This record gives sequence, C-alpha cells and structure tokens, in this order.
Amino acid sequence: MSATTTTTVTARGMTVIVNGRTLRTYTMAECGRDLGDICGAFHVEYLDEWRAANALGGTLPEWRAIREGDPVEVRIHGITVLLGWVDDIQLEMRDGEMRATISGRDKTGDLVDASANPTGPGEYRLVHLVDVVGNLTGPFGIAVSADVDTGDPFTLVAVEAAEPAMSTIEKLSRQRGVLVTSDGIGGLVLTQAGTTRAPGALTLPGNVIGMEARISARGRYSDVWVKGQFRSLLRPSKSTLDADAQPLEATPEDAPSAPSATETEASAIIRYGHCVDPTVARYRPSVWLAAPQSGGSVATQTTANPTLDSSASGLTADPGPAPAAYHGGTSRRPRRKATKPRLAGTPWTLQDQADWRMRSTRAQATARVYSVLGYRGENGDLWKPNALVYTRDLYSGLDRDMLIGAVTYVDAPDGEVTRISVVERDSYDLTGDMDHGHNGARRSGHVVARDGMAGSR
Repeated sequence: MSATTTTTVTARGMTVIVNGRTLRTYTMAECGRDLGDICGAFHVEYLDEWRAANALGGTLPEWRAIREGDPVEVRIHGITVLLGWVDDIQLEMRDGEMRATISGRDKTGDLVDASANPTGPGEYRLVHLVDVVGNLTGPFGIAVSADVDTGDPFTLVAVEAAEPAMSTIEKLSRQRGVLVTSDGIGGLVLTQAGTTRAPGALTLPGNVIGMEARISARGRYSDVWVKGQFRSLLRPSKSTLDADAQPLEATPEDAPSAPSATETEASAIIRYGHCVDPTVARYRPSVWLAAPQSGGSVATQTTANPTLDSSASGLTADPGPAPAAYHGGTSRRPRRKATKPRLAGTPWTLQDQADWRMRSTRAQATARVYSVLGYRGENGDLWKPNALVYTRDLYSGLDRDMLIGAVTYVDAPDGEVTRISVVERDSYDLTGDMDHGHNGARRSGHVVARDGMAGSR
C-alpha cells in the first residue's frame, strides 16, 4: 500500500476493534477457530496512519499506534466472535510503500504457552474435571463451562510446574473423552464433537468456490500406544505380617491359587493403551506418555490392559510384528481389525487416550479446506466449527457427513469468504467409528447423538 494512500472501510461484514477504536484502514483481515489449536486467532493487514505520519513528517492522529498487548475485538455482522490480544506486530517499508500487520489469539491463547500454577498446588485429589480445569484457568480470567458429562472425579491429578496450562487440561480431558474448545470470547468449553449441524452443505461444484486438499501418510500410524505408570491403589491397608491375625484354616497347598503380589502390583502400575488404524498398511508405531500419576483409580487399575491382536508389537515378550501383517508374501496379507470403541460404563483408561491420539493425528494428516462466499450458510446462521456438514466433493473423494474442524472468516479486497476445514466425524470422539457409515446415511436427515438417539437436522 502506498504511504500516501488511505483506504477507509465503512461497510464491511467484519469489524476489527483495537484498543477500543474501530480499525478502518485495513486491507485484509481474517479470524477463526480450529478445534486442533483450541484457541481462536486473527490476522490483520492495515495502514498504520500514526507510524506513517510519524515517518513522513505528517500530522499525527489523535490516537496512538497499535502496540503489542492491546485488546482486540472482532465482530461479524455485529456479533462478537473473538476477544483477544495483539501478540505480534510486523512492519514493512519498501519502495515507498508501507505495510503493517498485527496478529494474535483469543483470550484462551495464554493457556497454550503460559504455565499453570507456578506456585502450586501440584496435586489435586478426588476432583472433577470441570473443577480442576476451572482452578487452572481462574488466574487467567477465563470461565469454564461444560455441556457434557465429564465422568467420575479423578483420584489424583498431578500438575507439572513447567508444563503449559493447556497441556495439562488436554491430558485430563482426553482421559474423559471430552473435547476442549474456545468459545472465542473468553471462555473454555468442555463438550463433545458433532452435536449440531452446519447451516448448509458443502458441494463441489456448487456453493464451494475453491478447494485445497492435502492428504498425507505422514502423521498417521498403524499402532498408537499410550504408556504410563501409576501409584498402585491395590496394596492392602494392613501389612502382610500381622501378629494379631488368626491361623489359616487351610494349608498353603490346599489354599486356592491367587495372583502373586508381584503380578497384582505390576497390573496396577504398568498400564498401556493400544489402538490400531487398519488403513495404514505398513508398520508405523507411535508411542505417547500419559500424564504422570494422573487419573489412576481402583476401577482403572483393576481393568486389564487391552488384548493385543496377533499383528501388534510392543510387549517385551513379543519379538516383533507378524511378517504377514505388513509385508508381502505368497499369501494375501490379512487386513487388521480396527480397535473397538469404548463401551458405556467402562472405566476410563489409557486405552481411551490411545483412541483419541489415533483419531486426532489421523485428522491432522488429512486437510480439506473449502472456500464459500460470505460468512453465513443457507439458513442464515454463521459457519462455526464442531458441526456436522454434508460434503459432496467427488474430486477429492467425499460424499458423506464430515466434521467442521476449523472455520476462518476472511475479509479481503476481492470479497468476504469463509474457509471451512473438514475432518472425519470421529476425529475428536471416543464413542464409536462414526466415519464408517455408508454415504447414503446422510439422506435420512438425522444426526446420531452420543447416547445413540437420532436427532433431526
């Protein structure tokens, strides 16, 4: 933009307010939310009139220049969709032209890189997910709400002093199968994926004016492991030797066999989860570590570790993957079976974290972004993330319901556009493989909710 040219914006669907003043000289602005990043973000290119006048010797405006840390509000058609702060300022001057750019995140962005509880407490006992998340976000002035059952209280939650607050929140939420997302305006929501429908469909050709797809094998794994050790809760309350105990009624030879103390201890403290993605045809394992000493309970520790299929590798006694599982031979390679989803009432274990890791990494490896004109769908509502949307795109191979993983509103010189990123329906859900339904399922016009009941679109 030329330094001697001022562009004034008066009638736009997007309004950017910085430090209480409407920014009328921007040439491009975008803001949005991504379920994978949790916090919302914005990016604005504009003419900084104060800095331009100061550099060229002109009359300085009454207002001061935008600075890092200034509060930002973004509205779409008068509705506030983001409240945040200026994180970064980029200034450029070249060949007589000046350009300024500001970018930042909504208020929950501070949770991503700021530490939780630097002065303690380092442990919480018998605490519900909503309560511990509220305690971690309270000092940041961020409210927490939940529209889903977050399960039984944690027996023990350990908070690492050097760990960012959002990292702790994510670990705990995964142990309850709960999706954590920002509402964009200063609140954190504990919810579930895909309980609402989008305000329209995405069709190419049709209302989609542009599409970008990146389908990658990187970031996808045949076997996803989550491993951890927990303090045993199965130890007897009294010592093994007791001077006041009564003599045994049966001799040791006649007594029923029972697991040894070593076996009981090992089954309680050595825990793992294992999830199989049968669409990955070669051996690509990945291991994550669970939050230390967090989430262990008697119900969890008395639940057996998952039974591995004959093709899995990862146990000490297992020499490696079965040759027929990943390598060609004289016989056809047997297809591996997908890990079964959790059952209602099953204790939350590391298996749930493994399921979550497999699905979320699979979603991140495949990106499909569709651009549509305007900010609203067919019924007049804004496009928003975490809604189911029927997507028909035969070029990239889609004709089914997908989950909106991210939405970005863009106001550029060539018009107002919404970029919509879609992922598989079960990318942030642990209740079943919802993405394996046939393509004709969407014609019923119903959404299958978490409790198995069908809801109308």
